[in-house]
Amino acid sequence: MARESQSSPSTPHAFPFRLVERSETVGERQVAIVLSTAAGFLRRNEPWPVSLVVEALAQAILLLDPPERLERVRLAALQNVSLLQEVVAGDRLLVDVEPLGSLGELRRYRCRATRGGASVALADVTVTS
Repeated sequence: MARESQSSPSTPHAFPFRLVERSETVGERQVAIVLSTAAGFLRRNEPWPVSLVVEALAQAILLLDPPERLERVRLAALQNVSLLQEVVAGDRLLVDVEPLGSLGELRRYRCRATRGGASVALADVTVTS
C-alpha cells in the first residue's frame, strides 16, 4: 500500500489543542494522521477520554475537506459516537472522513479512526461553515 505525505491546510488549533498532524494518501484515499501524544496532558498509560478522540475526528475534517472560510467553522453536532477501543498516548490513528451531505451552512461527515487496520472510533460530525 503506497503512502504519500501531503502538505495540508492547517487547522486554527495551536499547541496544545491541535491533535491532527497531517494528511496522507493511503492507497487511493486521503486520511488524516493523529499521533496521540495528547500534547503531554495525559500520562503514557492513561486512555484518552472519548471527548478528545471525537475532537481529533472533527479536526480531521478541516484537513481533508477544508472550508472556504476557516474562521467560521464550528462544531454543530455529534451523532452515533462509538469508541470501540481505548486510545492511549503513542497510538497512531488514521482518520477517514466521508461527506454525508450538506444543508445551507451545515455539513455532515462520517469520521472513522483506525489503528493498525482495526476500527477505534466512529462518529457522525456536523459542522457549520
